[in-house]
Amino acid sequence: MTGRLVSGPQGQRVTDGPFAEAKEVVGGYFLLTVADIDEATEIAKGCPGLPLGLVVEVRPVADASPVLEGVKGRPA
Repeated sequence: MTGRLVSGPQGQRVTDGPFAEAKEVVGGYFLLTVADIDEATEIAKGCPGLPLGLVVEVRPVADASPVLEGVKGRPA
């Protein structure tokens, strides 16, 4: 599943990627528990920063880190 960009004063523009590099634009994040990306996109449309030109990225997160899966059970 890919992410989406929500922009415009009332969040009326929703597009699939491309995404900027995180090191350049992340000012914070919200972690939401939702049914799917469509529900998260609807929530993003209510962001109060959209009328000021803010663009919200909506992305899924991994259930578990593949890196951590490889080290589980190893002695510290």
